[in-house]
Amino acid sequence: MDKLKTEQKSVHQARTYSEQGFQFTRRAIALVSVIAIVAIPILAGWITPDLAITHGWEYTKNGFMFFTDPTTTIKWGTGTGIILAPFHTHLVSAIAGMYFGSSSVK
Repeated sequence: MDKLKTEQKSVHQARTYSEQGFQFTRRAIALVSVIAIVAIPILAGWITPDLAITHGWEYTKNGFMFFTDPTTTIKWGTGTGIILAPFHTHLVSAIAGMYFGSSSVK
């Protein structure tokens, strides 16, 4: 029981921690990440449409019946223009969840 009370106390302290520097750091990380992950690739494709951009995505190859397991590999491709891979959207949604999720808990 003491361990559970200690854990609840530490969780409560983490949720109610509000220092101005901590909030600024969290906002800066979210802003810089979104700019680097979304804005720069879009601007690069918009300013120079013939710029070759190499990107990768996960490709799952099914196994042979029940003898082998499916394998996941990264497939690389090169494209031009504006390219947003699935990891862009996944990472931005994780960052937004980190940023907005902590403010909705309060």
